[in-house]
Amino acid sequence: MDNRKTNRRPEREDLINIPVLTGECPTMNKAAFGKLEVLLDFKQANNYLETINVNEISSKILVTAEIDWSWTRILEHFEGVIANQGTRVSRAAEVIAVMGKPGVLGTKKATEILHSGAQAQIVCDGNEALVYIVHEMK
Repeated sequence: MDNRKTNRRPEREDLINIPVLTGECPTMNKAAFGKLEVLLDFKQANNYLETINVNEISSKILVTAEIDWSWTRILEHFEGVIANQGTRVSRAAEVIAVMGKPGVLGTKKATEILHSGAQAQIVCDGNEALVYIVHEMK
């Protein structure tokens, strides 16, 4: 192996190989890519819905503290969800599975370390779910 390669600046494909968060996966073998939208609670999420253009086609991933069945109308506008709380057998997992969305549950700190506007990919592989940051918005 060439040692010079270890000192080079990482390329985009190198950066995506290191997950920033892990959690539990309620829907196996699903993935989503999009811009993160951090909405801390249900009230903030409802306010967000009033401000978006429903005809706009853009891939977004919801980042929140927790979800339940009251979030279904909100989740329709997102490709996937990342939540601080939840397990594979929680209410959040039921909601995500029924809606057929990929999700990362039980991260404990997603709302603290992820920021709106960042590009991310979530991958559900078996029971493990991973969050990769692809591009951080300045």
